[in-house]
Amino acid sequence: MSYIVIARRWRPQGFDDLVGQSAVVKTFKNALASDKIAHAYLFSGPRGVGKTSSARILAKALNCTNRAGSEPCGKCDSCIAITAGAAVDVLEIDGASNNSVDSIRELRENVKYAPSGGKYKIYIIDEVHMLSTPAFNALLKTLEEPPPHVIFIFATTEAKKIPSTILSRCQHHSFRRINRSEIRGQLKKIIEKEKINISDMALDMIAKAADGSMRDGLTLLDQASSFTDEITEKELQSLLGLPETEILLSLSETILSGNISETFSIIKDLTDQGSDLRQIARELVEYFRNIAILKITTDAKEILEFTEEEANVLREMSADMNIQQLTLLLTELLKLEGEVRNSINPRYTLELGLLRTSFVKGMTSVEDILKMIGEPGDIELAPDIPAEPPIQKKTEKVEPEIAAVPEIKVSNEPLSLNKEDIWKKLVDRVDMEDHLLAGKLAEAKPVKLTQTELSIGFNGGMSILADSIEKNMSVISPMLQELSGQKLRLKILSLPNEKNGKDIKEIKEEIFKEPLVKDAMKAFGAALLNVKPLEDEDHPDNTD
Repeated sequence: MSYIVIARRWRPQGFDDLVGQSAVVKTFKNALASDKIAHAYLFSGPRGVGKTSSARILAKALNCTNRAGSEPCGKCDSCIAITAGAAVDVLEIDGASNNSVDSIRELRENVKYAPSGGKYKIYIIDEVHMLSTPAFNALLKTLEEPPPHVIFIFATTEAKKIPSTILSRCQHHSFRRINRSEIRGQLKKIIEKEKINISDMALDMIAKAADGSMRDGLTLLDQASSFTDEITEKELQSLLGLPETEILLSLSETILSGNISETFSIIKDLTDQGSDLRQIARELVEYFRNIAILKITTDAKEILEFTEEEANVLREMSADMNIQQLTLLLTELLKLEGEVRNSINPRYTLELGLLRTSFVKGMTSVEDILKMIGEPGDIELAPDIPAEPPIQKKTEKVEPEIAAVPEIKVSNEPLSLNKEDIWKKLVDRVDMEDHLLAGKLAEAKPVKLTQTELSIGFNGGMSILADSIEKNMSVISPMLQELSGQKLRLKILSLPNEKNGKDIKEIKEEIFKEPLVKDAMKAFGAALLNVKPLEDEDHPDNTD
């Protein structure tokens, strides 16, 4: 007799044999016990979780001649025939290869005939989402009002692709992924019956690699048992191409520490050993996802299905990382996993991606920055200084009131200083605080001193200096008040450019000597009529 793989030998034959689908099992048992059978069912869920097996068990229970309660007997002719796949009244149809409208029309004609021996004629259509749109439309009427002896059971891994018109005519049951502990428990029972020698660590690796699929776990176990008589962790890593736990742990530590040199060294060793770098990228994503969950929750056992020892190892590794850094790191690794999966050169792609992740270690969160600079109430903010309009021609600019000027004790006595003295003292006083600002002030000339203000003037070509003085008025005004003993305002005026004693006639002569002017006048046939300074001719009185 030919060899039958473990996944087929250990296929569930009753509802009690289904692993990890307690809600579905309870629903079917109650429905069978109360004889509340729907005419159409839709089973959806990931691969290898028991959808087709459940459809066969339900078919056996419906046509079982010796059923007591909800479980099929498994011994009557109907149960034996269904188990062997030879039942005339139970038809299994592959939706992928029978997806045309003609196949459905043929099915629609056959449903009219009564079952040959059992109570029901049952149609199990696997991967039903593969049917074409015309095929679905051809099935609608029959599905809505089938003959009383017909039951449809549809199975699919992609329920979203099923038209809503079909979904509304079916009783929908969702099959969930089987958790790691349930897969491990079933595998443990099987290896005891099959007398397979396998270490606990290797069993854990198979349960993890199954990724929620019982069939995948059984297939891996079958493959491992064919590879060696005694399955160890080392043997399984070699067989499945999985990275060793120690290597993955070391790689994760170098990523967390930002040691990119050591990271590249580990990748080189993995490449030399022939490891699948795509698998390593997937493992890293899962690794750091687990670390992030441990960082967020206090009790993550049910989410991660970890032992306390495994959880503590991950917590110690990530002790220096905050959740913001881990989030950035996991985002980069998720992006990297997709890049490596589709790359023609996985090694270079993986190295570049891990180089990006090394920058995360040096990042500082906003909360940490706020802690370094203190609470917002501890920060002294500079007073808001109103923006000054630029100096305009023929318009005297008046300095607006300065915000947050410290209170100065002033005297009501008349001023005993003249404008030159107080201006010199002010420049010297500013020089003690800001040498650059004092240099700018020194370019101005005191123009007039009154009981309320000191007027200073800048040459018309020095408007930039005037603007700079205005911006620093909050610093200058308190010093001026302190030196004068009065609430003096500093008023900035625009003075005409100095001509070094030259009159208009001399300036004209100099202009006529300029080669550029001569060439322009010659080119355009022009004549120089007048010379006028750009600055205003009127200027303030220079007397006290």
